[in-house]
Amino acid sequence: MSKLIYMIPWAICDTENVYIREVTQNESVVPEVGEQIDDWTVKNVIPSPDRRSKDIYVELDVYCGYDFKSRSKDVSVLQISNSMEHLSELGYIPAAEPNRTFLRKKVLKLER
Repeated sequence: MSKLIYMIPWAICDTENVYIREVTQNESVVPEVGEQIDDWTVKNVIPSPDRRSKDIYVELDVYCGYDFKSRSKDVSVLQISNSMEHLSELGYIPAAEPNRTFLRKKVLKLER
């Protein structure tokens, strides 16, 4: 049975949009937290809030698990991997308005 997996990079530089990449998965294999995808690591795997759907949402961590709270406040940026150009090179597109609202409210729970 195939399901649609949505890859969502976390902490992208374009805060107005939610970028997604849809992947059709024919196997029962689901990405795991900490697994590397593209240039990032999996931060969270979220089943669809719509119980009728078998879709899965994968939240990607562009910081690859770097813990800013317990590290020194003096952080040097060595590489930026969350620019809009880089996202489009990897096949990510801004979600359409209804999807963006659903992703923010129901999946990522950024808005109430």
